[in-house]
Amino acid sequence: MEYDLDLNLVKSEVKKRNARRILLQFPEGLRNFAFKISKKIELETGVETLISMDPCWGGCDLAEDEALKLNADLLIHFGHSPWPKKPKVPTLFIEARSTIEVRDVVLKAANLLNVKKVGVATTVQHIHRLGEVKNMLEQLGFEVLIGKPLGKAKYAGQVLGCDLSSVENLDADQFLFIGGGSFHPLGIALATGKNVVAADPYSGKVVDVKEEAKKVLMQRYAQISKARNATKFGVVIGLKFGQTNLELGRRIKDKIESKGKDAYLLAANEITPERFYGLDIEALVITACPRIAIEDGPQFRIPVLTSKELELLLDPNWGKHTQNSLDNYKFKFI
Repeated sequence: MEYDLDLNLVKSEVKKRNARRILLQFPEGLRNFAFKISKKIELETGVETLISMDPCWGGCDLAEDEALKLNADLLIHFGHSPWPKKPKVPTLFIEARSTIEVRDVVLKAANLLNVKKVGVATTVQHIHRLGEVKNMLEQLGFEVLIGKPLGKAKYAGQVLGCDLSSVENLDADQFLFIGGGSFHPLGIALATGKNVVAADPYSGKVVDVKEEAKKVLMQRYAQISKARNATKFGVVIGLKFGQTNLELGRRIKDKIESKGKDAYLLAANEITPERFYGLDIEALVITACPRIAIEDGPQFRIPVLTSKELELLLDPNWGKHTQNSLDNYKFKFI
C-alpha cells in the first residue's frame, strides 16, 4: 500500500464508542484497499463493516446520510483531513499519508525554480514531507515560504480545491506544488497570478503549469463572456455535507435579479450536465465545489461559472479590455 493509514486509531475509536456497526468511506484512490481494510477491522474488533460505494471527492463529501440510514454507530472517512463542520453522526477522519519519497522529484523541480522566494504547497497526502522539502530547497539557496490556511484546510502549506488561502497572501515569486494531478497547481496559478511548478511524486514528472494556466484562463474568460447575454440563471446549491451554502446562493440570486435578469435556486447532490437538460436556463452559477465549473464546465451545454466569476460578469467594466480582464481574474476565483 502506497499510503499510511492509522488503523490503530480506528480500533481505538470503535472500542471507545462500543460500536457494533460502522460505515467505511473511501475516495477513488483508496477504494482498491477497501476490502483488505474492512476485513482487518472486522477481525480485530468484531465490528460489522459496510463500505460506501458512492463517489467521494473530499472531506466535504461525507457519507453522513448513508450512515444514518444504515444505523451505523460510527463513520470512518479515509483519505482526507477533518472538515470544519460537525457531522450528524460520530465520524473519524483517517488521513492518508503517502509513503512515496519526494526527494528526487523535488530536486528535479528545483531546476525550474528561477527565483529567490519560493512558496511551497501540497495536499494532505504529502503534508508530512514539507519540512524535508523546505530544508532541501534552503540548502539549494532558496528562501522557502509556507503559508498558514485561513479557511477549511487544516495544515500550513495545505491546499484544497476550495481553499487556497495558504498561498494567496504569500510574498512568493514562484510556487512549488507537490502532489498528483493538475487541478491544485492550476488553482494556485490562477489564484496568485504566479508561475507554479508541479512536482508529481507518483509519476516523477515535473511540469511548469504556466501555459496550461493560460489556457484555462482563456477558457474561463470564454465562459464568462458566453454568459454575458444570458437572462435566465440557475444558481446551484450543493447538497453534499460540506458544499451547502444556501446564504451564498440567495445573495447571488439577488445580485442577478438586481440586474433585471431571472434567477432560480436549484439544489442537487450530484451536479452533472444531464441534471440540467431541458431546463429553460441559459447559464449556471455553482456555489458548491469550484471543480465543477473549472474542470467539468466544458461538458455542460451552457456556461458554468463560479460565484466569483459571476461578480466579474456583473461588473460593467470587466471585459472591455481582454488583458486587464484576465489580470483581474487573479483574485479569489474559488
